Amino acid sequence: MNTNALRNIFNTNLLHNIINSLVWAIPVLALFDWSTLFSEAVALKIVAVLGLLKLLINARRDGLSGMVKPQPPVGWKVPDDGTGN
Repeated sequence: MNTNALRNIFNTNLLHNIINSLVWAIPVLALFDWSTLFSEAVALKIVAVLGLLKLLINARRDGLSGMVKPQPPVGWKVPDDGTGN
């Protein structure tokens, strides 16, 4: 399988959205006393690991310098001439 096909299947933005949903849902479940699934301490550990996973994904995708540079506005695309203006 070539790299482009793998990128089409594995969209990091989709993965980020799934992780964001889990980061929100897990503490909420803990608040409603779902202690049969996990305790508050386990929920905190899960959320910490998911946050670390997001940072690692960003570091792999954008590089360390890409994580600190100003981001383009949402929906912005490079023009066809490639100038970026």
